[in-house]
Amino acid sequence: MTTTAATDVEQDSGVEEDLDTDEAPTRGRRWVRRTLIGTTIALVLLGVTTAAAMAYDRSHRDELMPGVRIDGRLVGGRDTADVLRQLQAQVPAAAGSTVQVTAGPFTEQLTLEEMGLHSNAAEVMSNVRSDADDLGLVGRVWHRLLNKPVRESYDVRLHVDRNEVRDQLIGLGQKVERKPENARIDTSSGFVSIVPAVEGRSLDLTVTADRVFAQGERLAAAPESDGGAVVGPLVMSEPKVTGFADVILVRTGENRLYHYENGVLAKTYTVATGTPGYPTPKGNFQIVLKRFRPTWVNPDPSGWGKSLPKSIPPGPGNPLGTRAMNLNSPGIRIHGTSNVRSLGTAASHGCIRMAMPEVEELFEKVDSGTPVIIITGPPKAPVAAAPSTSIGDPNAPVDLEAG
Repeated sequence: MTTTAATDVEQDSGVEEDLDTDEAPTRGRRWVRRTLIGTTIALVLLGVTTAAAMAYDRSHRDELMPGVRIDGRLVGGRDTADVLRQLQAQVPAAAGSTVQVTAGPFTEQLTLEEMGLHSNAAEVMSNVRSDADDLGLVGRVWHRLLNKPVRESYDVRLHVDRNEVRDQLIGLGQKVERKPENARIDTSSGFVSIVPAVEGRSLDLTVTADRVFAQGERLAAAPESDGGAVVGPLVMSEPKVTGFADVILVRTGENRLYHYENGVLAKTYTVATGTPGYPTPKGNFQIVLKRFRPTWVNPDPSGWGKSLPKSIPPGPGNPLGTRAMNLNSPGIRIHGTSNVRSLGTAASHGCIRMAMPEVEELFEKVDSGTPVIIITGPPKAPVAAAPSTSIGDPNAPVDLEAG
């Protein structure tokens, strides 16, 4: 009986071992199932929470984050579009403010509207949204649900457009612009009058635009302030001819030569001018060559001068006298003559004759390039108040009759 009992015990032990072996996988599977179920539930909850958070974030997308300040005012929680409209409403209120611009004799008023006044409100709102995006979904939801301020502050400013400023100043520049005008000689009265030169001018558009833009920016920042004044600098250009040191006027109708110094009549001379057959040309000329003790060269050896020598050297018999001043008209000169009895008459072959001492005096006073204006003039015009001269020695020898 003892043996049987031992055997039963051994059999019982084997059964127990089999039961323990079957139970281990069962417990492992249960743990896996529980883990999967927990994970699934967690994922479902996370998904639901995330979806809810995303839905909540979308529903508040157009609202400013709590704590946001713009221009020092708390605007958190307000609708972005409403705030933007309110900020942009500042532009019309400031558009009428003006800056005075002066350039030379012209003055204009430019409004901020004309200068392209605009607000950077849209840019600011874009920055506000960008900063909110940087917080991430969790950050945005956390701040909004708990009403936690983000403590962000932004400033909105009004500005003018420099290109618009420049465009507005182009019209002013056109008014200011003036081309230089040379001094000129006017003989419409029968005598010489100098019309003064006029400086050219233009508006320095670049500098003026810079100044007006800076003033416009200042005024845009404080529209209630005085717009102030801006002076646009001018660029001046000198004319080529600013005056005339000497001018010679010849009036053939009265056989007079007038010498002007700096526009003022200095002296009047009696001269001889061309005959009707060989008239002295009318028009505006100038002295192109001054000749001291000139050689006379026969200007028409086959015509009126065919009986005269080909040339005559300087000396008592020279028809040009001791001085000659060639004009830029072929064969026409202002020269001396010893035939003083011809002075005051139409006696030459087109040249302008002067008494010897007088041509020598004039020769020393004028330079090459001096304007010589020849007009007919009245036959008996009164002599202007100026020193007069005699016509020379009436007993002087008569030279050859030549121009």
